[in-house]
Amino acid sequence: MTKFNFDEVTSREGTYSIQYEGTEMIFGKKGLAPFWIADMDIKTPEAIREALKARIDNGIFGYTLWQTDSFYEPIKKWWSERHNLELHNEDIQYATSVLFAVSAVLKSKTEPGDSVMITVPTYNSFVGILEENNLKRIECPLDLNNGEYSLDIDKFRKTIEENNVKVYLHCNPHNPTGLIWTKEQQEEMLKICEDNNVYFVSDEIHKDFIRPKELFYSVANLFDTYKNSIVITGLGKSFNLASLPFAYTISKDHETQREITKLMNQLHCGTVSSLALVALEAAYNDCGDWMDALNDYIHDNLVYVKNYIDENLSDYMSLEIPQATYLAWIDFSKSGFTNDEVKKAFVEVGGLAISPGEMYLDPTNSHVRFNVGFRREQIENAMKQIEKSFKHLSENK
Repeated sequence: MTKFNFDEVTSREGTYSIQYEGTEMIFGKKGLAPFWIADMDIKTPEAIREALKARIDNGIFGYTLWQTDSFYEPIKKWWSERHNLELHNEDIQYATSVLFAVSAVLKSKTEPGDSVMITVPTYNSFVGILEENNLKRIECPLDLNNGEYSLDIDKFRKTIEENNVKVYLHCNPHNPTGLIWTKEQQEEMLKICEDNNVYFVSDEIHKDFIRPKELFYSVANLFDTYKNSIVITGLGKSFNLASLPFAYTISKDHETQREITKLMNQLHCGTVSSLALVALEAAYNDCGDWMDALNDYIHDNLVYVKNYIDENLSDYMSLEIPQATYLAWIDFSKSGFTNDEVKKAFVEVGGLAISPGEMYLDPTNSHVRFNVGFRREQIENAMKQIEKSFKHLSENK
């Protein structure tokens, strides 16, 4: 019996939650149960909440210095204990957000019109960043066999070589598929990028959602051999703290890290949140057990979703349980219905907001990304509504 209650009912009314109050803007209807954005409906750990309360009680929130042991030591402790990597202060730098840091790297490594490669399906914000920076999107499709994704390394190499790629955007672990990259895979990818003078950017924001956690292998473990690379991560996903602007980079390429800091200063957005630093210290020092328990809970939610599909929706959907993230990448190709038909049924019949695969450049356009970072009761209700939606589609074929 876990000492953490992930089934606690918590209202987000009045918190200006994008997950709830922004759903109508995306899906065109009010009151939908939101399982679309990667934002858990689970409370931030008590240790973090108590640390934030104590800091708030101080009553002053002026300009804050981040270059202290309170920043470096928790990060080094977390990575040493959970990811088997010994970091050095000089390799760790603060950044405003993960996506800001990704964009800053792109600005430092490319000119408008240059080619940047992604594997598809892909994290949808990568697409937006490339468009905003006037960069050419080069897609390397992942292979899909029996519900499992893999990378054809020869295709990866050929795509880079034929398109004069300048930067590769890596998602580790992979969003939305939940693919876990092995040490050997990433060594090959880094070698290809180095041989072709391609800068390697690894977004590792989902690094703590691994089951078992020993499967995660960070690009940062390979920095001694491949220095033309950077890891970008933060607290937002792991501890449900997305509204506290905070990220950090890890790299041996200190010049690129300085470019990120330079852009923050130019845009006057480098002010550090004193609350984020308090949250960092509490999260990485005191919340390892909470993270492990949460991963167990998420795994159980995913098992529930798969069992429900297998028992009630096997004519329409299939799911291979991912070992990473809290996102179920569900295949509905066997249903015979189109992406638009499924999305419409979920909204109008099921009352559900679930991300369609097209948002993530799904090559087959036959998946949905379903967030299971919710209490079990919400997942159970959602699965019943998904079943109702597909029955409606079948009856009105």
